[in-house]
Amino acid sequence: MDYPKSVPGSGLVDGRFVDEDAIAGTPGSLIPASWGNSVTQEILGAITAAGLKPDEQQTDQLAQAIRQLAKPDPLQQFPVQVYRRNVLINGGFDIWQRGPTNLGPNIGGYVADRFRCDWNGSAGVAISQQGFAPGQTEVADEPRFFLRWQQTQAGAGATVHRISQAIESVRTLAGKNATVTFWARSDAARPLRVSVTQNFGSAGSESVERTIDVFQLGTSWKKYSATFQVSGIAGKMLGASNFLRLAFDLPLNVLQTVDFAQIQMEEGPVSTPFEYRPVAEELMLCQRYFEKSFATSLPVRANNGSSTCISTFTQAAPANSGQFAMTTGMLVQKRVLPTVVMYCPGNTSNQVWNQAVGPCTGSIVQGLTERAISFATVTPVGSLPGQTLQIEWTADAEF
Repeated sequence: MDYPKSVPGSGLVDGRFVDEDAIAGTPGSLIPASWGNSVTQEILGAITAAGLKPDEQQTDQLAQAIRQLAKPDPLQQFPVQVYRRNVLINGGFDIWQRGPTNLGPNIGGYVADRFRCDWNGSAGVAISQQGFAPGQTEVADEPRFFLRWQQTQAGAGATVHRISQAIESVRTLAGKNATVTFWARSDAARPLRVSVTQNFGSAGSESVERTIDVFQLGTSWKKYSATFQVSGIAGKMLGASNFLRLAFDLPLNVLQTVDFAQIQMEEGPVSTPFEYRPVAEELMLCQRYFEKSFATSLPVRANNGSSTCISTFTQAAPANSGQFAMTTGMLVQKRVLPTVVMYCPGNTSNQVWNQAVGPCTGSIVQGLTERAISFATVTPVGSLPGQTLQIEWTADAEF
């Protein structure tokens, strides 16, 4: 916005408006309609962007809008729009610790970190990590990856085809305005229901679910956004493992391919650009809920090969004897006491592996906290102290 310097006859002096001077005989400046409308529209744009309804009787709405748009985060001396906006984790689909695809067309659950994919009704679905071509211009800000839901078997009688994320603590955004933004496309025009559920945990109050919006997806990438009010939690009883869940419900019992990218949920009535966090930081946030001992590129399975295993111990016990308290720390403390699954690196069992002789027997998780795991096993016949013992594992603390 600027003074109407290019408008002939506006009567600016030194680039500014002046009053009429009757004594000197000089006319006052004129305010062209186009300029007056532009000023008004610019002010109205700020007012509506802040979620306010313009009212010509109110003279403080621009000030209200500025305060709302620059609302400080109570935990940081930065505007809420600048720092830690996205309450979702892995909204850019960069982290896939369990592997870049689901294990089979009838196997759902967590695939991309922190996002659950659920379906029923004998549907067959392939969930996969897909990459954007460098320099593409369909989705803003050079994202690297997106999630694809490819339904290859329509199934019948389904009640759920859903992608969702549970956000730790039902206190999240409670009683506040929130905005959900995401990019999506489909192989055909399809409806997509987006909802939030406040789950008050075990022995807590009954869950509260509400539909945010039903979007109509098209075949090209498009940015979708909706602002809504999250219900307050006054008077509610909070149980263990309570959460706020964001869910995307796809059409049921149809063949379909739907892609998602840059999912964000943030406080306030304004959709801001997708928040990029360093990949290392995003991985740590994911590991609060799920961590694996495997090297990043390896699938979560037994028998990946002894040479790939990085979780090792030295055998101290003699052959065919118990070895205990083989303790390994987790990189990130878990949300709750995790479920640990053991994988043998040298065969398809869940036994500790002696690198020189073969599998041990009786391997168990002996001790467990949110920060460390202790294993125990019986060493193989023919083994010797000083040999290397190996085990792979996953620790799952998801909802």
